[in-house]
Amino acid sequence: MFDLKTEFPKYGEYHANKVNVAIHMLFVPTILWCTLGLVTWLTPHALFAYPAPIATLLASIPGPAPLANATALVMLGFIAFYVILEPLAGLLTVPIIYSFLVTSQQVVLEAPNGIQIVLGVFVFAWIAQFIGHGVFEKRAPALLDNLVQALVMAPFFVFLEVLFACGYRPDLHRVLRNEVGVRILAYRRAQKHKTAKTAE
Repeated sequence: MFDLKTEFPKYGEYHANKVNVAIHMLFVPTILWCTLGLVTWLTPHALFAYPAPIATLLASIPGPAPLANATALVMLGFIAFYVILEPLAGLLTVPIIYSFLVTSQQVVLEAPNGIQIVLGVFVFAWIAQFIGHGVFEKRAPALLDNLVQALVMAPFFVFLEVLFACGYRPDLHRVLRNEVGVRILAYRRAQKHKTAKTAE
């Protein structure tokens, strides 16, 4: 569970089609942002107090601090998981997740019709995801096999793909892509065998 060379390929094998990958690159972050907004709408009040050192750090950052609600706890768990999988890349997600927390919370709590905007974008993003899988990938999404793994790993998968495109750890990228390829080949062989058995 805490091995990038296992978790990345498990998610990556569901994303071999370039159009589907492009859809995910755009809409996985969108879904994460919207989910944070929706959870904030459900839990609009602070559930805990930040420890003094963290509160001091947050106070030094321009703009509003993220509300200490369920979204902050969940994202802390996400970050911890990502750091365990790949320490440097996991730490690099922190400013992005922070910005997602703050902006999604502000839209829902402050903007007129904020929750309607978030819901509309959320639904559209999920429709795009399923079109990517149904029309282009022609394979059910990973969440139908492992919901938690897919939802937690998806944002990090997208982030890593961006990092790899920028030249981050090419040796690691090669190992992961090779493992993804092995899994895709195994799936296609299994599907071919299944089709042949059905035709008998």
